[in-house]
Amino acid sequence: MLTTLLALTTFLLGLALGAAAMYLLQRHTQQAAGANLQNTFNTLAAQALAQNNEQFLQLAKEKLTQSQQAGAQELTAKQGLIDQRLATLQTEVTARLEKVTTLVTEIDKNRHASFTTLQQQIGHTGEQLKSLQTTTADLKSALTNSRTRGQWGERMAEDVLRLAGLQPEVNYRKQSSVLAEGGTRGRPDYTFLLPGSRVIHMDVKFPLDNYLAYLNAETEPARATATKQFITDARNRLRETATRDYRSGLTEHGEQALDYLLIFIPNEQVYAFLLENAPHLLDEALGQKIILTSPTTLLAVLAVVNQASQHFRLQQQAAGIHEVLSGIRREWEKFGTEMDKIGKKLREAQTIFDDVTGTRSRQLDRQFTKLETLDTATDQPTLLAKTDPLPLVQ
Repeated sequence: MLTTLLALTTFLLGLALGAAAMYLLQRHTQQAAGANLQNTFNTLAAQALAQNNEQFLQLAKEKLTQSQQAGAQELTAKQGLIDQRLATLQTEVTARLEKVTTLVTEIDKNRHASFTTLQQQIGHTGEQLKSLQTTTADLKSALTNSRTRGQWGERMAEDVLRLAGLQPEVNYRKQSSVLAEGGTRGRPDYTFLLPGSRVIHMDVKFPLDNYLAYLNAETEPARATATKQFITDARNRLRETATRDYRSGLTEHGEQALDYLLIFIPNEQVYAFLLENAPHLLDEALGQKIILTSPTTLLAVLAVVNQASQHFRLQQQAAGIHEVLSGIRREWEKFGTEMDKIGKKLREAQTIFDDVTGTRSRQLDRQFTKLETLDTATDQPTLLAKTDPLPLVQ
């Protein structure tokens, strides 16, 4: 009985141990199968993620390369336009400076030519005066007739004007009509044209009857009387000329006359005679804004007038040059302002380009690094629930 019980106990114990062994063997088999399945899923998921990451990185790199190429092409095009504009501006500025240089050179040549001509005219004055003195040798016979005296005075004035290099209707007009303020008209013998639409008049008629009487007088009292009367005639001529209406009138060409008048005495001897016997006559004439001139002094006055006219024209040309230079300076300032704007835009574009190629690239690199970190993390085994495997990312 004991033996049977022991055998039964041994059988039951063996049966229990066998069941436990079978249970443990089955449990071990299930765990191994689950681990194999998990490893297979992890491997497939890692491969899919790596493939997707590689495609994404390739696409991001291609987009970045295209963006950099487009930016470089745009900057190159803008640089070409800027270079073309700068070349055009340089050409225009160079052309204008060449014109200004040419104009200044021409003005300088004209100035030297004018001074040379004036020196030559002054140099020839002595020779011409000799001719004038020879002509005045026949004064006594020529002045016996009043009409002849007037013609002779005009002829002497014409000789002086020709000697001074003046041309009719260019530098002066003869017997030009002048409209006075009261509506009356006057007709001076000569009208000299000045800059700024101004003129100065000159009369060539001068009383010489008593001077001829002085020359023909045989006694000292007769010569003294003729001298006194000649000086009186000269003063009366000054008063008469001072009251001429055309002094304040306009010429038929709309020119305004100066306050001063010229009176031409067509002989140096007569002029010297007045200065000797009436030394205050010139001051009296100037007090009435009248200038007494002999052939020599008229030549000097006209030379000054002509030189003043040339200087006035030079000043006008210089003013034009100054205006051109001022325009160039204004345009250059505008050019500098525009260039500053262009430089600012270029700096902004350079900043954006540096940001794209620098900061943005670094940020992308950081994101790619994070992706690589995630790729590394997926290689570690993890426990997953027994579910259906996730679809792979295409």
